Amino acid sequence: MKGFIAILVASVIVSGCAAPLKVESVSFRAPETIANHQEIDGLFVAVVPIDSEERSKEIFHTDMKTANILPVHVIVRHTGTKEFEINHQQMFGIQPDGSYDVAFTIGTAAQKVRSSSIGTTAVQGAAAGAIAGAVIGAGIGAGIGAAGGDAGTGAQAGAIIGGTSGAAAGTSHGLSDSFTIEFKKQLAMHAFEDKVIYPADMAQGFVYLPWKPYQKFRMVLFDIKDGTRKEIVFPISVSR
Repeated sequence: MKGFIAILVASVIVSGCAAPLKVESVSFRAPETIANHQEIDGLFVAVVPIDSEERSKEIFHTDMKTANILPVHVIVRHTGTKEFEINHQQMFGIQPDGSYDVAFTIGTAAQKVRSSSIGTTAVQGAAAGAIAGAVIGAGIGAGIGAAGGDAGTGAQAGAIIGGTSGAAAGTSHGLSDSFTIEFKKQLAMHAFEDKVIYPADMAQGFVYLPWKPYQKFRMVLFDIKDGTRKEIVFPISVSR
């Protein structure tokens, strides 16, 4: 019976505090098949803003516009013989007035998700888990207490066990809280970090910009062999 109680209460807590932001797998097309792609010495690069609610939910299981974050999917495939380095800190969104926006760090993006309704949904779920855990614990504890002749004591103990376990999921805040850590992990999973692209390589990942009506996306390729830097600018649009 005790094992059954533990399993039941745990299942309520887990279902209550599951993070709504989740990145499992990402499907994408080869960059040379995407309309705005560019090619330098056999290196094909394309960028795709994830600006529709449908596509955002398909990838992130939530609408990232809610957190004012525009994920931009960067996809590369190398068919040449050179080696290139791509620095994600040299990626910028360019607004219609010509102003540049730098991408959020993973930590900042995670904080923005946490402070948005995406994060509050997770916190509310944890609170619901605490309440449900207390109710279930009290009910089952009363049953056990009744069998032993003391239903009141059993209910009190069950409520304490269920309520304390459920509440633990939602006690932390800010950068140190468990939800922000989970959001950071999910966003980092497929982030486009600094990369060296070798011949025959294919790579992809996301950079996280503030949600604005960008018209261009700028990045820099470093040719390792020649020691030269090449700026490329992509025309993009944001539909919402």
